[in-house]
Amino acid sequence: MAAHFAVAAAKTQASASAAEIARIAHQLHGAIGITRLNPLHLATTRLWSWRDEDGDETTWAPALARSVTAATLWPTLTATP
Repeated sequence: MAAHFAVAAAKTQASASAAEIARIAHQLHGAIGITRLNPLHLATTRLWSWRDEDGDETTWAPALARSVTAATLWPTLTATP
């Protein structure tokens, strides 16, 4: 269970970060990376490919939420004081 939580947390954060990194890089370079002539284009497409391999953040976030909810939230909410 702990390993699944760690994988879900890492994949969710890494996938979300990939989108943000690509956005910032294109903004910094004046969106030149959308052309095939610029190396940023290759870096961006590879980054998006890595993000989508084995599911992106929208795939892993529910798994992360389920493991957090099942492990800590529900017992905390239902415990008698």
